Amino acid sequence: MPFPWLAVATGLGAAATAYSGYQAAKGARKQAEAARAATAEARRRAQSELAQMQKDSAQQQRQFTLQIEQAQAATRQQSEAAAASLAQGERAAGAARAASNLAIHRSQLQAAIARQSGQSAVGQRKRTAKRATPQHMRTKLSIDSGLGGGGGSGSGASGLGGNVG
Repeated sequence: MPFPWLAVATGLGAAATAYSGYQAAKGARKQAEAARAATAEARRRAQSELAQMQKDSAQQQRQFTLQIEQAQAATRQQSEAAAASLAQGERAAGAARAASNLAIHRSQLQAAIARQSGQSAVGQRKRTAKRATPQHMRTKLSIDSGLGGGGGSGSGASGLGGNVG
């Protein structure tokens, strides 16, 4: 056997290669297991983050919806307040118009009364002038005192007449 060491060396080389392959496969399995664990952990973290993001998104959506509803309610209240203010203003303007119309009517009525009383006053002055003549006043004075002429029915028994008794 000329080359026994060759067989042994070949056997040892094959064994070393086989052991090296075994170790490489063992390392690859460990790496694959570590990669699977890392992937599982990354998936778990991603799912946790996704769940948290969905939860936050739902909360933000509820808050946004609430803010919209509050804004709509505030807008409705402002609109109702504006409508009430407008109605009150219209009522006040109507009342002011009515008061103005009433004041104008009263003024016109007073002017008409003044015109009529002015016409009546002229007629009354004429009549007053007729009644207040000096002759009328003497006659009235003489009738009242019994000194007037005519000696009529106003005279008393003494002949002096008058309001005796």
